[in-house]
Amino acid sequence: MLKRIILIICQLLLLIFAVVPLCALPVAAQTRVLSGVIVTQQQEVVPGVTVLVHTDGGDVQTTSDGDGRFRVVVPAGVLAVKFFGQNIALVSRTIQPGAASEDLSVQVEYLVAQIHESVVIVSDSLDPAVERRNDTIYKGTLFSRDDQLLQTLAAGIDAGQHEGGGKSLEVRRFGFNLDHGGVNGGLKILVDDVQQNQGTQGHGQGYLGQLKSLTPELVQDVDIINGPFNAQYGDFSGLGVVHIRLKESLPDQLTVRLQGGSFNTERVFVAYSPHLKHVNSFIAYEGTHTDGPFQNRLRYRRDNVTGNYTRTLAAKQSVGFKFNFGRNDFFSSGQIPLDEVAAGRVDRFGFVDPADGGRVRTGITSAYYRKEWAGGRVLKVDGFGHAQCRASATEVQRIVSAVAPLPGRVLLQLRARHLKSGRARRRRPPRRAAPRDDRLLSSRHGASTQTLRAQRRPVSH
Repeated sequence: MLKRIILIICQLLLLIFAVVPLCALPVAAQTRVLSGVIVTQQQEVVPGVTVLVHTDGGDVQTTSDGDGRFRVVVPAGVLAVKFFGQNIALVSRTIQPGAASEDLSVQVEYLVAQIHESVVIVSDSLDPAVERRNDTIYKGTLFSRDDQLLQTLAAGIDAGQHEGGGKSLEVRRFGFNLDHGGVNGGLKILVDDVQQNQGTQGHGQGYLGQLKSLTPELVQDVDIINGPFNAQYGDFSGLGVVHIRLKESLPDQLTVRLQGGSFNTERVFVAYSPHLKHVNSFIAYEGTHTDGPFQNRLRYRRDNVTGNYTRTLAAKQSVGFKFNFGRNDFFSSGQIPLDEVAAGRVDRFGFVDPADGGRVRTGITSAYYRKEWAGGRVLKVDGFGHAQCRASATEVQRIVSAVAPLPGRVLLQLRARHLKSGRARRRRPPRRAAPRDDRLLSSRHGASTQTLRAQRRPVSH
């Protein structure tokens, strides 16, 4: 009897274990895939849209990928799907069991901010305020072109390369073409109070070729006066003034910076700034080379050496010496006639004369003495000497065809200039007027009034 009971129990257990998996199979199979693509009315895919699915078993969420597609496994019951995201109108769909749930095309709309019915405009008089830029913009920028020195100021100044990078920059500001910096009012640029615009330059009024020797890592700060013409700075300040001040020392004793890029572009900056007592000093070298994308290699080479020595004589008394020497060699790749490019006889990266180019050698030395007194008086004496030599060769010719150009005449331009300047400035704070005695003024005013009334009194007979 006991054996029979045990046998029956074993048979029942085997039956239970056999039936349970069969009952579970349909439940596991009751899932389906929800997938599709999210597009706009113009059939443009929309990435980053949130897809939220409400099911009997809970919520399932996913996000459309970079191609606007989404895919998620959900139960086979009724699905309440919502599509939403940033600046996207909510879209809701209900998918019944047995309905298609794969490769759906969901169309969404972008939300546009409501336009205000009233707009208040507040206007003020034009204020030629002074904007200041510190050395942060120069620490975080990789400089591969000379024009970046002005472009990084973000002050409405558009500067571009010219003549293979060897000549002055082409400058535009506020829609005015300033040529090389001095036309149509000009943009005056100073470096440590030394004017960079050359007033008697035959190539272009206000020529800014001296900026080629300026190294960006040595800039301390820049003041920008937005104009219009400033009487304090005189000529070339019609569209503003850019005053650049260089550092007297560097935070690190040794600084090395290397850069490289396309078209054989290379740049190196090396500076040594010793830590001496009562002395701020440094010496720095910058070297740049690039060939550019031209058929005739640009072969632009620029070398600059800059130094400073400032000694503190007392708490507010110092004397300093500065120097800057630079050279650049260039070929005029890219200086080509536009009509020949349009006619197809010259490639837009082509050339007319492979030997067209030039060389520039420049140098500036300066010295200054500065003293401040407790009352705010300042005395500053400074002077500088500037020498520049520039040679360029240009072949003037007219192209008849790409095969048979007519030879022209070679023009060799030689320019050498020497400038010397010195000045002494003494600044004293304005004296304040003596304070008024309001009681005295009131007493005098009252007396004069009484006297006037007495004179107007009629005479009695």
